[in-house]
Amino acid sequence: MTLQQLHYTSAAPGPDGSGFRFTAVSDDLPAALLGEVEQLVGYEPPRAAPARPTADELTTFPIAFSHHLLSDGSRLLCRAVYTGTDYSGRYGNFHAHAVRLSPADALPGGMLPIQAWESSFWADSTPGDGVLAGEPTSAGRIDKARLLEFVRARAERLEPFLADVRNLFLDPDAPQLLVVERDSADVAHWIAVASAVLPRERAGRLTFTTYTRRPGLARQQIVGTSPDADTDAADADRRFRVHDCAGGRSSPARDDAPDAWAAVAARLWLAGLPELVSGTVRNPEGTGPDAPYDAGRLAVLAAREGVALDAAGRTAAARRAMEQPPTSDRFALLTGLAAGGTARTAEEWTALAALADEFAPLAGHAITDPLVRDLRAELTRASDEPLPVLLSLHRLAEALRLDLTAALPALTTRMSAALLDDNDDNDDKDRAAVRAALGAHPELAAAVLGSLDRAAATGDPAAVARVLADGIPGADLEPHPHLRMAAALGMAGQHTDRPGLLDSLMKAAGAEHQGEPSVLRTAVRLIWGDTPIRPVEAGILLAELPEAWCRAAGLDDSFVQAALDSEPDDPEAPELAKALLLNRATTLAPRQRAALLLLELAGDLTAGEALTGYAGRAVALRAQALPLEPGIETRVSTALAERLLDSTAPPGELLALVQGGDEPFLRAYDRAARREGVADRMRGTPGYAAECFAAWQTAPGAGALWEEIRTGLLTSVLRPVVRRMPAEDVDELLGDLRRRGGPWASAFQDWNRPGVLGRISGRWRARGGNRPGTAGARGPGDIEPPREERP
Repeated sequence: MTLQQLHYTSAAPGPDGSGFRFTAVSDDLPAALLGEVEQLVGYEPPRAAPARPTADELTTFPIAFSHHLLSDGSRLLCRAVYTGTDYSGRYGNFHAHAVRLSPADALPGGMLPIQAWESSFWADSTPGDGVLAGEPTSAGRIDKARLLEFVRARAERLEPFLADVRNLFLDPDAPQLLVVERDSADVAHWIAVASAVLPRERAGRLTFTTYTRRPGLARQQIVGTSPDADTDAADADRRFRVHDCAGGRSSPARDDAPDAWAAVAARLWLAGLPELVSGTVRNPEGTGPDAPYDAGRLAVLAAREGVALDAAGRTAAARRAMEQPPTSDRFALLTGLAAGGTARTAEEWTALAALADEFAPLAGHAITDPLVRDLRAELTRASDEPLPVLLSLHRLAEALRLDLTAALPALTTRMSAALLDDNDDNDDKDRAAVRAALGAHPELAAAVLGSLDRAAATGDPAAVARVLADGIPGADLEPHPHLRMAAALGMAGQHTDRPGLLDSLMKAAGAEHQGEPSVLRTAVRLIWGDTPIRPVEAGILLAELPEAWCRAAGLDDSFVQAALDSEPDDPEAPELAKALLLNRATTLAPRQRAALLLLELAGDLTAGEALTGYAGRAVALRAQALPLEPGIETRVSTALAERLLDSTAPPGELLALVQGGDEPFLRAYDRAARREGVADRMRGTPGYAAECFAAWQTAPGAGALWEEIRTGLLTSVLRPVVRRMPAEDVDELLGDLRRRGGPWASAFQDWNRPGVLGRISGRWRARGGNRPGTAGARGPGDIEPPREERP
């Protein structure tokens, strides 16, 4: 096969002109490509190079060995060197010798382009006879020994370089690689490394140049340059992945996850086994786009060869091992994984745990000593690790027969918390991992159940009930009374009789636990949760549960609170107050006792069972019960007002209320007296109107508040009723007042004449109002009548 060739340099005048021009071109090389080729074969010496180099200095100039992809799909392999002077003696000349490879052509022997580096085929001048013969051969300048020596001298750049080369293969839009070296031969070595870790076809089409003074104009995938190149730093950071081995700044590590394949491949190169890397790349297992760069497959080979791997490599090897059946060399692999050597990551521990069954027969064997040492250290500091990692550590430790006594409490706490926490969807995997571990490890299940039992007793038992409802593999609830109750709640379904359900849960806990305060507390919290106990339920529990149980479990406070927070119309609240005052009197705070006495009094007032003196008692108790719960205040105020407005009210009660001066009670009385029902009753029963007149005419001057209330009631409630009364009803009203004796009748006649209300009220205030002890008939609330006026 004859390859198309060309030469390009500054030549003396001839048929094709003078200066830089093609000095020899194969006849069959398409002339249409020459313009494109001319743009690729140029050469500029480094800025730091001597302007007038000697012959010895010329040997130090970089060689621009390049491989280009042309627009027609063919390739151009070119070697350009600086030659010093041209035909006229001027400095700045170079010579380029190139071959064109059509899409169907390959280099002799399937040689890769970089293998032609410094082949004897390349000429530094145009052949004098014009014959373009021969073909590139491998000069053997870059063999395995030289490559290994080279990469070991640059070990810190090897892994990131391999990662970037792999990216060239996987991503068609991957950035170019810019390699900075003082010697272009070193760039050629980097290109040789890249070619060795690419699939053969890709390596044959890898574009590169070992040197250019202007990297910004280069279009090859790997661009070599010198430290003094014309490079814009910002443009380089944007366009290239920079690997500067001449003391400059290289590109930082990628933001994505570390490249496990590159890490393993670098270690194999440094261990002198690059053929393992090339072999897996060029003979992949599988057909996916990542198949040539299977980190797990490569890591398994490395571990079997005894090559020390980092955490990413060991993780990849362990994951790969789980996908394949064990082979005869499995022992070597496990030995490599156990050896460690660098800090192990959470991902590695999880992967190693998947091989726990294979490590188990090796427990106590010398090869597991490093793994056991690392595992013990990890268990002492891993309480904050993700839960799957903790479970992996436990599984591996169990296989290696480590004592887990010290690590079990932290693991148990984390497992219980994962089961109980249902607020985060991301924890579903944790909960699934926990349930799987509980099914496989009875000792873990027992420990977690004990933790959940404690959580039910001291935390949120409803959450524990939800966990049990979802099921726990191998759960034995017999030793755990709180869990038995939580499970019984889940089986009970909807239950409206909550005291009855409490009895069922206590039985589920077992007779031996029913007297334990914590068991009773858990049962109550399971049933009521954050919902307050209703007075009717508190009354039932108060009657049925032993006092000692309630006190020890702290239920008495709940019972008292149920009464204090009761609604004004709750029919059971007064009875609950009565029971608490009877059975828990010694444990009540003074304010609580006064409030409960008011609640009891309200019930008695409503039932008509209150003893005489209730108004004064209500005033005194309210002062002791402040701040009084709104429900009790509304209830007792309403009951007291309605009782005082009843015609059967005992003597002296309203006067006691007025003299007590309790504003809420007096305002409640005012509101009750203004209800339409009171006016209706006065219209239908003149005698009741007489009672109200007597009540609202009494105790003038007893205080500004009462004066405002009574005059308001006389004016806006009683007067409209009386003015619309038939004459016979007014006579009946007046007759009732006469039967009471005293001045009530004449007072009414004066009051009922138009325009005299103010005069009558003023006259009574001047006389000082009524005094306690005055004899005479009583009206509603037992208001004393005014004394007779003396001449």
